[in-house]
Amino acid sequence: MVVFIVETFVVKPEKEKEFMPLWKKFLKFAKENPKMFKFKSGKVFTQMFGGVYGTYVSMFEYASLADMEKEMMMTMKDERLMKLMQEWMLFIVPNTYTSNVWNFVMNV
Repeated sequence: MVVFIVETFVVKPEKEKEFMPLWKKFLKFAKENPKMFKFKSGKVFTQMFGGVYGTYVSMFEYASLADMEKEMMMTMKDERLMKLMQEWMLFIVPNTYTSNVWNFVMNV
């Protein structure tokens, strides 16, 4: 069963310019540590119209909930990634972060 982790968050306006390099740092880390990550694909969006200015949505696809859980268990134990995640949280407006697991229903 294909699942997606969908995260939403608002980046602090004063941190906008620094935010994308941080994403690139994460992607570099993921490419350098492929055994740690189980996602099949990922996308990051930013809101164009409506909603709250500065809102980002990230979606990562996993083959199964078990793959997502394995990744979470491995990444939570990695000190380098935890340091990166702490840095990442400094960019986020408090109380705007959400994380949801969606299951795939159909292609349209």
